[in-house]
Amino acid sequence: MASTDVGTKTGGPAAAGTPIVPQGPARLALIAVTAAVLAQILRFSLPQLDHFAGDTGTAAAAAGILVVFLGGFAAPLLRRAAGPRGLLLAGVGGLFLVRLVAQAVHTGTWLALVATAIGMVAVAALYEGARGLSGVGFATAVVAGLSADTAVRMCFATWDPVWRSGIAPWVACLAFVGLGAAALYRELASGPVAAPGVSWRDAFGAAAFGPFLALQVLVLSSPAFVASSGWQSLTAAHVSIVVGQGLALAFLASGLAVRAVPGGVCVLGGTLLGVGAGAVAGTYAVAGIEVVPIVVVGQVLSAWLLAVACRAPLRRAGAGGPVWRVDVAAAIGGLLIALILVPYQVSAVSPLPVPNNVLPGLAGILLGALAAIAAARGGPLPARAPLRAIAAGAAALVLLAGTLVFTVAAPDGTAKAGPVPGQVRLLSYNIHDAVGQDGRLDPEGIARVIEGQRAQVVLLQEASRGSLLSGTTDVGVWLSRRLGMKLIWGPAADGQFGNAILTSLPVRSSGTGRMAKGDWSQIRGYVWARLAVGKTTMDVWSTHLEGGGDQAGERAREVAALVRAWGGAPRTVIGGDFNAEPGADELDGLTDTDLRSAAIGADTSPTTSDGRRVDQVLGSDGLMFTDYEVPRSDASDHYPVAVTVRIGR
Repeated sequence: MASTDVGTKTGGPAAAGTPIVPQGPARLALIAVTAAVLAQILRFSLPQLDHFAGDTGTAAAAAGILVVFLGGFAAPLLRRAAGPRGLLLAGVGGLFLVRLVAQAVHTGTWLALVATAIGMVAVAALYEGARGLSGVGFATAVVAGLSADTAVRMCFATWDPVWRSGIAPWVACLAFVGLGAAALYRELASGPVAAPGVSWRDAFGAAAFGPFLALQVLVLSSPAFVASSGWQSLTAAHVSIVVGQGLALAFLASGLAVRAVPGGVCVLGGTLLGVGAGAVAGTYAVAGIEVVPIVVVGQVLSAWLLAVACRAPLRRAGAGGPVWRVDVAAAIGGLLIALILVPYQVSAVSPLPVPNNVLPGLAGILLGALAAIAAARGGPLPARAPLRAIAAGAAALVLLAGTLVFTVAAPDGTAKAGPVPGQVRLLSYNIHDAVGQDGRLDPEGIARVIEGQRAQVVLLQEASRGSLLSGTTDVGVWLSRRLGMKLIWGPAADGQFGNAILTSLPVRSSGTGRMAKGDWSQIRGYVWARLAVGKTTMDVWSTHLEGGGDQAGERAREVAALVRAWGGAPRTVIGGDFNAEPGADELDGLTDTDLRSAAIGADTSPTTSDGRRVDQVLGSDGLMFTDYEVPRSDASDHYPVAVTVRIGR
């Protein structure tokens, strides 16, 4: 196997007294913080890119987003114009600067686009800052950085600090940016590491960072994903992720990660990773406790494949072409992030030609293929170190500090008491993933609207538990804790996007269902709960029917499935976003039963910001409605429908 300690260098010998590789801790810190901030910027930008598409149209938004994710291809030009240090300053330094701006501004399409473009340059610059490290060292730093980022997010119940005001979010921001800036200064002051000759085969290992980061953001480092898909508490989900991250760090530290790795083994590892990711993420994913071991093993596999893939492009010596080939390969990796995450995000609202499970599966397979290309190309081989492996795994226990803060932090809110005995204040609300009309992710705004109505039962639609549309925030759990209410989750499009019920009433039973379709478009669903109200019970249902003016037939089919599932039980409220005006033919399946509208008289209040009346509340015999209201709010693109339900004897 080739060694990186000998070979042809294109950059010449290092100056006397200057180390070939700068101080290790500072360099590792730079890589770790850069990886963490990159993940933060992606989670910040993706919800706003969706908002951008809603404002400009799909075609214009697709073109704009593609241009932004092609930003990494500016890296070779920056290298030529300003040198390797200039590339590092523009990419990584620019990333830290835009992170500070995002903390101050919180929202803005322009900021999301600029931040993403700079992030793509930072992907290429990351390899410039890491040159001379082993692939294991690079992967260890990346995993450590993402682990710290996940732990910090848990302190904020997965609602990223970048969206939030106050002292604590600023402390978190300044901790990452301050440490990164100090490491960047140390790196710039140490002088550049001479670049070797690089073949295209060597360079292409740098593209592996793209699918690796996409998998981490979407699945492997998302507590909300593991909680919702694995039907675990958020605390248990983060513990599972920490176990996976600890095992990954231990394996990397052991020195076994890149020893004599045949390309075929990398392909096999990537295939296993891809099959596992595709099995747990997407419309047709498995759910339950089996998600946990898949995520744990996925952490180890992805870290190992990244370490193997990055050995060759990080070499200090070798023969070949110019080093800008690594920049191009890293830019391709950045583009792969878009090709995996953006279509997956779009699949929640628009059909794809294939099931969206293919996308995370493809990410794993690509990571394995890129590792296989670079598998036998050489790079530093760390010695076996079992004690170091144990220490690295044990160090991961520090990451549980985020879980501890989340667990012991008391919720801010307390559920409101009902108006009078035998009456229930009920709210149906399409919360649009808690993204407001200004494009800002703000679950607090949703919570205040709910509090303002003193609701005991809240029927949610477009609720997110780890969806990219909400920056992978567990909006359902966050609202549950904030309001002091129980959460009943009903996945629909996938395990992270669906309907939910929040309630302060005792829950006697509950259930959920999905209404399968004949194509790969979003699957709709429903969730129901039987609630104790005094000495009797009331059933509540939350659903979201198919959108689009040409989808009346599909809505009629969904209504029929909903009515069959309901079965005519008494004292029932069905509410949600029906995507149809009152009296629409496709809703006849509901109105032909004993269900009737809660709207009083000829109330024509619109329930959306564009003036439509598609959000409705219906009730069966045995229930009476009063105090119907549609309060205005810009916390979502829909307005809530509030009503007081009186239960007859």
